[in-house]
Amino acid sequence: MVKLIRANRENIEEIIAETRRKIQISEDIYNTVNQIINDVRINGDEALIRLSKSLDGIEIVPEEIIINREALREALGKVDAKLISALKKLRKNIERVERCRLRALSQGVKFRDGYAVRLSWKPIEAVGCYAPGGRATYLSTILMTGVPGKVAGVPRMVLATPPKKNRDDEYGVMAAAYIAGFDELLWIGGAQAIAALAYGTQRIRPVRKILGPGNRYVVAAKQIVQRDIDIDFPAGPTELVVIVDETSDFKTVAYDMAAQAEHGQDSMTLAITLSEIAGEKLFRMLEELSNILDSETARKSLQSNSYVIIADDLETLCKLVDKIAPEHLVISAKSSRKILRQISNAGVVTVGKNLPSVFIDYYSGTSHVLPTGGYAATFSGLTVLDYVRTISIVSGSKKSVVNARRIMEPLIIYEGLNLHLQVLRVAAGDLN
Repeated sequence: MVKLIRANRENIEEIIAETRRKIQISEDIYNTVNQIINDVRINGDEALIRLSKSLDGIEIVPEEIIINREALREALGKVDAKLISALKKLRKNIERVERCRLRALSQGVKFRDGYAVRLSWKPIEAVGCYAPGGRATYLSTILMTGVPGKVAGVPRMVLATPPKKNRDDEYGVMAAAYIAGFDELLWIGGAQAIAALAYGTQRIRPVRKILGPGNRYVVAAKQIVQRDIDIDFPAGPTELVVIVDETSDFKTVAYDMAAQAEHGQDSMTLAITLSEIAGEKLFRMLEELSNILDSETARKSLQSNSYVIIADDLETLCKLVDKIAPEHLVISAKSSRKILRQISNAGVVTVGKNLPSVFIDYYSGTSHVLPTGGYAATFSGLTVLDYVRTISIVSGSKKSVVNARRIMEPLIIYEGLNLHLQVLRVAAGDLN
């Protein structure tokens, strides 16, 4: 059943331990993933085919492991036109947000003493993206991971996702991959997909970086291959924290929590409030909702991993949110500005009592590929900046070198690097 908890400054750590307990990656998972990665590294395509059959229950022939862009394009005519329209609208929204980021990145700064610094960005040569597909077919995630890469100009974009059991799902994935801008599609899921992207096989060329969300096995695989290849961040089971008060739209909040619970039984959904009335009202609504939902996954997730927390004061509430560092944070309370000023850690924040987290998932253009497991305290969500390398370009004049020599001479002498000082003196014209 949904749990009702009261929080104060003394029991915050206990609440964090309780909510995190069910989503930790065990040593058994790491051991299993290590075996899968080694199998793929040694046996290549044969391992991928064997693992797909044993883990996903789908037989793949070697020739069908990789789908090229031309084949992806052909799927457009086999998918409902309204779905294509929705995918293109989402792509447009994502493009608009990410191009804004690149424009901001390109702004430079000029200094009075004769030099300027600007940033140049170059796309990573090849990026592999993972889109989960066990319980559902996440076409939106395909766009969230593919479109920023194309905005960045990545020459080779590769999508890996679990193979499908029916043609309609296959065509949907292929069409979304084409619209998102992917050049290749690998019908491979799980830890074996991460291994194939990282190390390559007979048919698959390795990439330079791996991005995207997945279950605990995928997260563990990304962490293991990080010794050899760059990754984004841990993006595992879904997390949602909603801050409510007596003015909140409780029906929207309850259904938003149920929607995120629909991702899997290990999804974590919490509502936090200062109001006893609001907390108990939402608690009752969630209890009722969890008994009537059509989705067995959402029902079980709400019943086993959903919490309504009544905090003693605003400081406790904000400290609890920061400690959780949730993937999704929704502020459905009238004091949203005051709360925002006191919270630092969240993957993405949605503000407004009629604006659920699902708006982020499907429409806003901001990414729903976000750090989970508390990593939002140190990582940002996926953006176009994850697909590029930045290079600082400094241009200047003799005046700037003269100033540098004059002002920094004591520091250079302190560090004992005499030739560093000499070259500045030569460049400044102090030495002939």
